[in-house]
Amino acid sequence: MRRTIILIVCLITNHSSSGQLQEDDRVAEYHARNHQWPPLPSDYIPNNSPGWRSAFERRFQQTARIEDDGAKYNAYMSTVHSALIAPNFTEYGWGLTRAPPELVEALLENLKRGLDSEDTPEEEFDYPVGDEYPLSIPLLVPNGRLNSRAMRELKPIHEAWSGVELIANNAYGLRVYRNQSNLQMHIDESSTHIISSILHVGHDPEGEPWPLVIEDLHGNTNEVFLETGDLLLYESSKCFHGRPKRYNGKWYSSLFTHFYPADWDEERINLEAHYRVPPEWHEVPAEETTMEGLETLIVSETSFKEPTCEHEWCGMKHTIKRERPPELEFGNVVSGDGKIRSLGLLANGEEEL
Repeated sequence: MRRTIILIVCLITNHSSSGQLQEDDRVAEYHARNHQWPPLPSDYIPNNSPGWRSAFERRFQQTARIEDDGAKYNAYMSTVHSALIAPNFTEYGWGLTRAPPELVEALLENLKRGLDSEDTPEEEFDYPVGDEYPLSIPLLVPNGRLNSRAMRELKPIHEAWSGVELIANNAYGLRVYRNQSNLQMHIDESSTHIISSILHVGHDPEGEPWPLVIEDLHGNTNEVFLETGDLLLYESSKCFHGRPKRYNGKWYSSLFTHFYPADWDEERINLEAHYRVPPEWHEVPAEETTMEGLETLIVSETSFKEPTCEHEWCGMKHTIKRERPPELEFGNVVSGDGKIRSLGLLANGEEEL
């Protein structure tokens, strides 16, 4: 019997793809590329980061223990794409800078109108929300032309940080998280969400700090605490990120922007991820080959969680706390090494030639 992989099973695939990939054809492509499993140290991208490699060696073993075939294949696609297929454009995979002040002010004004309105809609979700946290569905403040303005004004910042020419895909917001919201760890859509950002517009001043958690390319788990006007740049289909802690506060709002390189070949990237999944992916490994103390990984659609750990993510045991240095100004960026660097932008936000 020929096992068939449906190309729409996971985040890594093209939105509109409805084709099928026969399993024996997929395995033939795997061997034609001389792939090995487990991957060699030189197979990882980047291949000079022991911390990055160690994190995914553990996650690959967790993935192999997943019992449901659909969830397991989704997990392999996400982890293979992140660890072995997707290129990296920066050293750490994230950076913190400041958004243009006038744009931030316009977004704040729109946010205030949305919070004051009784007609602001809830965001539409495709999955059911339980009764335990009835406010966990965010509000979505209509942002109209401000989304287009944000894409236009933020594009030079993303290009300066990533070092590549980018095509704007979309801006999404204003999303308003509410009390007890959380967002499980994940990577983003690999066809369009390559170089992304979170522009933090504002939050309940009486709410508890609520970090964006992101795994960097050195294998560190970072908790980044954002204030109004902070712009978190990140390689969103490369680095796992989320907000696994539940938010304690009334409201927390951000704008999300997504870009992809002008020469991005989404079909090739997607197929290479399929071809990199090991031929024996559906088999459960012998107990003696598994790391000692390995926590259970649960994958639902594109979300990852480790239910036996606090906040359902074991990396939260050892994190690096990050916040914007007081001296960080518009046009500069700081990342994992703590050094502030210039983005090479002109006063109007355009990139220097």
